[in-house]
Amino acid sequence: MAHIKQNKMMEGTSGTIGNVTFSVRKNKTVSGPRRGPNTKPPTEEQLAVQLNFERYSAYAQKAIGNPATKAMYAAAAKPGQTAFNAAFQDAVRPPRILDIDTRKYKGVAGNEISFRVKDVVRVESVNVTILSAAGAELEQGDAVPDIGNYWKYTTSAANAALPGTRILITATDLPGNVTEVEEVI
Repeated sequence: MAHIKQNKMMEGTSGTIGNVTFSVRKNKTVSGPRRGPNTKPPTEEQLAVQLNFERYSAYAQKAIGNPATKAMYAAAAKPGQTAFNAAFQDAVRPPRILDIDTRKYKGVAGNEISFRVKDVVRVESVNVTILSAAGAELEQGDAVPDIGNYWKYTTSAANAALPGTRILITATDLPGNVTEVEEVI
């Protein structure tokens, strides 16, 4: 291995040119012999990563094949990104459920539970299930979008035993990623 010094043209370079491979280690450009093919079979983790990568790439290809979806991802793309990059990123990242607010939930029909759900592009659906402390399902239904990234769910059943009540929120995004969060009152 050779360290590249005082050569602004090669600083930060990585890749292979001919039989020489350049890489960056600890902020220094290093050159070495070309790496040959890997002789070890891939591990289960490596196979799982490869399979996920293929799935994310297939989703991105399908998404940009639809003009409306491609326009949506193009609008969400950051500077230097393509619609494909944004769709790939959306497939990789599941939605995040944040800021669950149960202060208005008093166990009465018509009470409101609100929360914020973030995703790369948009959240497709959010489902709320309310379970008793014993685990029996009291009610279940779809939340509706509110202002910005906020969603709200209006309860439809009474709940006399409020302490220990579990609220299960399930969010699904456009690629089909699912996130579940449970809040205990």
